[in-house]
Amino acid sequence: MEIQSNEDLLDVLGEDFLWTIIEDYIEHDFPHIKEALRKIGRIDQAVVDTIAWAEVQESDFFDASGFHAENGTLRISFEMPALINTKNAGGDWLFHITTCCTGTVEVPDMEHYDWNSLDFDSMNRFDILSHRDLAKNIHVVYEEQDTEADDLRV
Repeated sequence: MEIQSNEDLLDVLGEDFLWTIIEDYIEHDFPHIKEALRKIGRIDQAVVDTIAWAEVQESDFFDASGFHAENGTLRISFEMPALINTKNAGGDWLFHITTCCTGTVEVPDMEHYDWNSLDFDSMNRFDILSHRDLAKNIHVVYEEQDTEADDLRV
């Protein structure tokens, strides 16, 4: 598909590119994952502090819900429900987290980057991640009312 407008770009980027970039970001976002889990009162907070690994097990969809264009940049708003598994540094499973991630990410607009030079249909995860520098100022919120955690140690 030839990308001809920022609206087209939003549709194309949300299908694979941003989904992959945001999943990778979440898998390294330990401080914010821990912060979200600290708000859940029934789990052992000392165990939360030991999280050293996270993996997005599944995300139902990536919804790029809108954008704001300014000075050559698109600030894209998104929502992504996700299942995240965590481990400690020793490799022991800790939590299975169900959450809804919302946030923003900035990318160059159509006038400041040739998005048509990327063939998203032929790109795998590693190809996409090699272009992660195009996504800046990623901000993810783990929605408190939608975040639950199951303790995998029991």
